[in-house]
Amino acid sequence: MLPEMMKLLRHVVARFVVVAAVAAMSTLGVFTFVSPAAELETRLQDRVRIAFSGPSTAQDSRISLVLIDEATMATLPYRSPVDRSLLAQIVELLDTAGARAIGIDVLLDQPTEAEKDKALIDAVSAFNGPVVIAWADARAGMTDAQSAWLAQFVDASGATPGFANLQQDSDGIVRHHFSALSETSVAGFAAVLAGRTSPEDSLTSWRIDWRLPQTSGAPVFQKTPAHVLPLMQANPQILETWYRDRIVLIGADLPQQDRHVTPLSLVQGGNPTAGVVIHAHLIAQLLDGIVGQEVSRSQQIGYLVVAAVIAALLAILPIHFVLRLLLLAGAVAGHLGGLVLIFGQSDVLMPIVPPIIATTLSAAGAMGVDAVLAHRDRRFVKQAFSHYLAPELVNELVRNPEKLKLGGERRFMTFLFTDIAGFTGMSERLEPEVLARVLNDYLDGVSAIVIRNKGVIDKYIGDAVVALFGVPHEDPAHAANALRCAAEIDAFAQSFRRQHAGRDLGVTRIGVHSGSAVVGNFGGAAHFDYTAIGDAMNTAARLEGANKSFGTRVSFSGACFEAATPHLTQEIPVQPVGDVLLKGKTEPITVLALAPDRDPAWLDAYAHAYSLLSEKTGAAKENFASLSEDPLVTLHLDRLARGATGTVFELTEK
Repeated sequence: MLPEMMKLLRHVVARFVVVAAVAAMSTLGVFTFVSPAAELETRLQDRVRIAFSGPSTAQDSRISLVLIDEATMATLPYRSPVDRSLLAQIVELLDTAGARAIGIDVLLDQPTEAEKDKALIDAVSAFNGPVVIAWADARAGMTDAQSAWLAQFVDASGATPGFANLQQDSDGIVRHHFSALSETSVAGFAAVLAGRTSPEDSLTSWRIDWRLPQTSGAPVFQKTPAHVLPLMQANPQILETWYRDRIVLIGADLPQQDRHVTPLSLVQGGNPTAGVVIHAHLIAQLLDGIVGQEVSRSQQIGYLVVAAVIAALLAILPIHFVLRLLLLAGAVAGHLGGLVLIFGQSDVLMPIVPPIIATTLSAAGAMGVDAVLAHRDRRFVKQAFSHYLAPELVNELVRNPEKLKLGGERRFMTFLFTDIAGFTGMSERLEPEVLARVLNDYLDGVSAIVIRNKGVIDKYIGDAVVALFGVPHEDPAHAANALRCAAEIDAFAQSFRRQHAGRDLGVTRIGVHSGSAVVGNFGGAAHFDYTAIGDAMNTAARLEGANKSFGTRVSFSGACFEAATPHLTQEIPVQPVGDVLLKGKTEPITVLALAPDRDPAWLDAYAHAYSLLSEKTGAAKENFASLSEDPLVTLHLDRLARGATGTVFELTEK
């Protein structure tokens, strides 16, 4: 039994694992190949990364920005290229102030005025520290002449080139930084300034960690307009306070130049972010050793599958639907909380929306599969029980399956027993195949009649059929239904005998009794029967067997007839048999017999003769003798001939 149960469990689990895997892979496909879904995920990740990275503790004291803005442009003789003498002055002032390193985020790709170009070369050469200048090549749109002049400036000044182009994702937003486009490219601008250029700590690509201000409106990095620095030559102490030991970036902060859409600008709802500001964020991130990691495709698949499997299992738990929904909601909340925790501890940003979609699809799919399987099981139950129960009773069991649990209840109900006389002898004469066909046809007919009359097939015992009426739910008309059923079975059995006249099929004897019994499921946990236990059931069996002594086909108790009378829509032809003390009983019961072959006048005459049994005038004998041949008439004449009187007599056989 245990191996079978484990095999069944494996099949069930396999179904829901497949559902979960399909949900996970479908979700991954949607968020990989459907642009709106992928964009939704990346936008949410942007917000989570910014929201939970937390504000800066204070303005970053390691990095300063010198910005060439519109106010600066207004002081210059021309807008482009940027005046080299201004850049030279700024470099000299920063050298005097003790700046640690300078990054010039201005592309020096062409000559300007010779004196000014030389002044900048000399200032860079004389700077007491590294100077990194923005570098680009043909892949960034540089011509050969521009690349040649930039290389000439690098050689002459001793500056370090740093690749300064910022790469955009497919939706046009800057989220990642690439330290180099290829092996032939120079190291990244920010990486050089942060000192991350050695082979062991170089990075190919990482997600930018955006810094938020401690208070609204406060800059994360110190910002000074470029044209202000030359005006501060008279205050070297202030310059030293602002720039000593700092990495200073010089770049444009102009509305139409070197501006990029970033998650930071989207969240803050402002203008696109200046490129030099993006580089400042990158340098701070590298100085802090923070690398925004992203899970690999295989890790995403694993996470989605696990989440989907958990959702599928939660969705099919045998608990109330609302509790399952609460558990699923708790799982989603756990995913979101875990996402924040993991990001806070390791800076690894897990997928946000895909697991939620995968769990939703998996839970819905699991519930759907579970519903299909449950429907299949209910259909199986209906089909299986339809051979034994009336359709409305099958529906009742499907609606209330708890009625199929072990245990029973006391119920006033009606029992019907049938048996074919001489069946054992007939079975010995017939071939097994023929016997099986005849028996199955007979039992099919009897079963259909029982079910049609709202009975329950309790069991088959060879050719015998045991049926219950008034279960599994209360039925006030159970006795009437049982008597109508007995009459129909009797008619069917007689017709069946005529169809198989050559096989010597015996008569079908039927016993019906109403009484109290305990009805329910009895047996063990592995196997049980829906049946009834009690003396009333035994009485019905005795009545079936008593037909042999009475010479009748259908016998039923007075208790059954009394319970049935209020629910009978037409009169049933009956003959009173007597108050019979059945074999093994201590108290007699009133017994009647079905008389479908007698007309009302004859039955009235019989009833009159029966009523005279208690008199000692001999009138009963005369009245019975006047009736045509009949088994019950013969029974009572024999009793009277032996000197017996009254309606009470005992059966010595079952």
